[in-house]
Amino acid sequence: MKTGSHILVVDDDAFFRDLLRDVLSEHGFRISEAVDGQDALKVLASTAIDLAIVDVEMPRMNGVDLVKQIKAKNPRFPIIMITAYATMNMPADLLKIGIDAFLQKPVRMDKLIKTVAEL
Repeated sequence: MKTGSHILVVDDDAFFRDLLRDVLSEHGFRISEAVDGQDALKVLASTAIDLAIVDVEMPRMNGVDLVKQIKAKNPRFPIIMITAYATMNMPADLLKIGIDAFLQKPVRMDKLIKTVAEL
């Protein structure tokens, strides 16, 4: 992802969204935010987004269901999934639904920036 790209951060944790917004903005990315999957679908319907960073566990619509809906419409849309509650098989299972990268909380910001840049 090149500088200036528009990233959607989807997480029900306001502190974490704020942290990602601040770090990614400092690296030249434009940021939109959503508190859950339903909110994210509204943002995606009205805004040109280049990449999404999606938490797995959220109320109303979780990250897995969100990714499935996004990928059904646009299989090539880049998505990074993040969770604090990973199991041993979770990264492999998530890759099967089409995510492009998986990071575990607490996220190292240098690794996040590198992952975003590679997509």
